[in-house]
Amino acid sequence: MAARTKIGALRTISLGAALLLALSACSSGDSSLELPKGHAPVNTDAPASAPAVANASASTPAAASTAANMSTAELAVASGISMAALLGFDQARVITGDELEALRKAPQDTLGGVAVLPTQCGEVIESLNWSPVQMGDEGARSDFLNTTVSATGSVEVAKISDRSVLDEHYATALAVLSECRAANMNQGTETGPFIAKKPQVSAGQADSAILWERGNTGQGMRQQALVLIKAKGDYVAMVSFIAQDGLEATEFSELAAQILNAALAQVN
Repeated sequence: MAARTKIGALRTISLGAALLLALSACSSGDSSLELPKGHAPVNTDAPASAPAVANASASTPAAASTAANMSTAELAVASGISMAALLGFDQARVITGDELEALRKAPQDTLGGVAVLPTQCGEVIESLNWSPVQMGDEGARSDFLNTTVSATGSVEVAKISDRSVLDEHYATALAVLSECRAANMNQGTETGPFIAKKPQVSAGQADSAILWERGNTGQGMRQQALVLIKAKGDYVAMVSFIAQDGLEATEFSELAAQILNAALAQVN
């Protein structure tokens, strides 16, 4: 997506509507939503199951009553989805069941047949494959999109079970931004760069922010990801975008920061 691509008109949505979305994830028959892989520079296999997409502008009187049965993480994700809809990303998919359980397990051997140079950066880059739901039992995630924008987003919130694990991931992101901000990847017959940089995020908007890309434009391995993480109290939230191009535009880091902090507004 070119940086000049219009993000989309703002849409009014109540938090109640987002709460319903988080519970129902009703299918609209649209199978265009792909799961973001914001912390997966190497493992980019598409999900086997077809996504269920819901229109975030739906509403119902039952939404408020169901909110009482939602966990803090689910409420936070619903709030993030509400903000995403306000910013034009009005289609969303809730990740539940076996798919959510699979995300709780850290991926293994994600480098596969990909060679990274310098070699010491291979393990560091692979360690980016982390997400909040790996923290413990309470976690929630929804993915979102605007069909006119060539980027898919995700908001994920989980309770922190071990803060040292979170600190370790922050350290990994810093290592990528310093020691491994420029590397090379070889995948089959393709060789392309891996480049990481810190996106433009205002002070206090995120505890960790990273924008990485791999491959050159036109290569099969080409991918960009923008990932913002922030903790508040006993919870940590992550907002990510994935695309082939365009994520270096400041609009995306601003969008991600607004969605991230809207999610954490539900955390005491």
